[in-house]
Amino acid sequence: MEPILRLSQVSRSFGAIHALKRVDFEVVPGEVMGLVGENGAGKSTLVKIISGFDDGYSGEFVFAGRPVRFSAAAKAERAGIAIAQQELSLVPAMTIAENIFLAGHNVSIFASRQGLAAKAEPFLEEVGLGSLNPNTRVERLSVGEQHLVEVARLVGHDPRVLILDEPTAALGEADSERILEMVRRLAQRGKSIIYVSHRLDEIFKLCDRITVMRDGVSQAPRRASDLNVDTLVELMLGRKLENMFPERRGSRSRDILLAADDLWPDGLVEPIRLEVYRGEILGLAGQLGSGAGDILAAIAGAARTRSGALRLGGKRFLPHQPRDAIARKIGYCSPDRKRDGLFLGRPIMENLTSPALETVSSYGWNFGRGEARRARELASDFTLDASRIGQEAGVLSGGNQQKVALGKWLAISPEIILVNEPTRGVDVGARAEIYLKLRTLSESGASIILASTDLQEITYLPDRVITFYRGMRVNEWEGDEVAIERILKDITDPFHETHL
Repeated sequence: MEPILRLSQVSRSFGAIHALKRVDFEVVPGEVMGLVGENGAGKSTLVKIISGFDDGYSGEFVFAGRPVRFSAAAKAERAGIAIAQQELSLVPAMTIAENIFLAGHNVSIFASRQGLAAKAEPFLEEVGLGSLNPNTRVERLSVGEQHLVEVARLVGHDPRVLILDEPTAALGEADSERILEMVRRLAQRGKSIIYVSHRLDEIFKLCDRITVMRDGVSQAPRRASDLNVDTLVELMLGRKLENMFPERRGSRSRDILLAADDLWPDGLVEPIRLEVYRGEILGLAGQLGSGAGDILAAIAGAARTRSGALRLGGKRFLPHQPRDAIARKIGYCSPDRKRDGLFLGRPIMENLTSPALETVSSYGWNFGRGEARRARELASDFTLDASRIGQEAGVLSGGNQQKVALGKWLAISPEIILVNEPTRGVDVGARAEIYLKLRTLSESGASIILASTDLQEITYLPDRVITFYRGMRVNEWEGDEVAIERILKDITDPFHETHL
């Protein structure tokens, strides 16, 4: 079948950086093409060229049988190529229907709210949201529903090619499945989908073929049925990845480092009691809204707590702001590194030393020499290129940004590290490095508490897992008891609600 979209020998450079090197890429009608690779491999640059955000490339771009070069995203969209990016472009205070027709496509200048709602219904059906009232304000929807509305808005333009860039990165299991079902429906109706994701399980569930990018070079597309996770990872990295998850220790300390006594964060429907042992990795499993992330934020002093207290080293306290937790050597890595985990416009060096400025300054003055030395040490600990510490954190790949967001807490010699979604939007190679570092920190005596919606991560990394469902604690599993099937049941249907 003739490709609907084909790029041949496409190159793109930014100064001395060669982001793409003679890349070939294609997708045929009705196909789901997976686009995978490490952070910095060139996926984002390729997607920007296809969707009209970047026209400074060399090479040939053919769409629907005609050579094209889009100088703006709007032109690509009008031609039939639409992109749903990680960052939603919806207006929360407006209704679903108003968002779908916000750009004015396929709607008259004067339109009533009910008229817009009626026109929106077919597009909502297309993405599996037919049961929603189109006059519902977007801010009242779940994150997964908002992502589907974003796609419905694009479907309203009747694109022939739809690019989905990490559509499930911020979603829990249930909302992710809705996205996958929507992709299958659109492909069955003849739409071509370019699916960009670090979640390899989704790639194999959805994609007909897979194109791998590595160091700005494209590999020939392969049928997903001819690959498995190990061979795909090897293509992405150029080497075998022996173990994604480091081995758990056989025996662990039972020395209680931190305890929560009837701690009641706002996101839970009841208070919680839990204990954290010195040197262990404790996992809090649950979908978005389960309360797992709220517990971490409460321990870090980053979220309001109704009642209860913490015990650290036998002393009771309750942090009311992050500095209270930092003073007790508790570091907190939030789920959104770009919003509140990093100073993207500041140098990597300043990010790495920011939690412990008193250690690199004297009487409030910082002359930079001690800071640079300490930053290089921290960068080395987290396998970051120490020669780049003068660059802005915003120029780093997602994986390296996450390493900085985690690595900065080593500056306070932490006893406890709280990590919400430790590898969201991080490629497979950087994931393995982060997992190994967390295990190394736990073996050196620090306690790690992580919350994650990634089933594999929350199953194979922690020593012990506590499950949550809709603000309630469900179960606790340890060692060999920790299994994907048990965790999935606990976080999706612990009370057999689907069978009632």
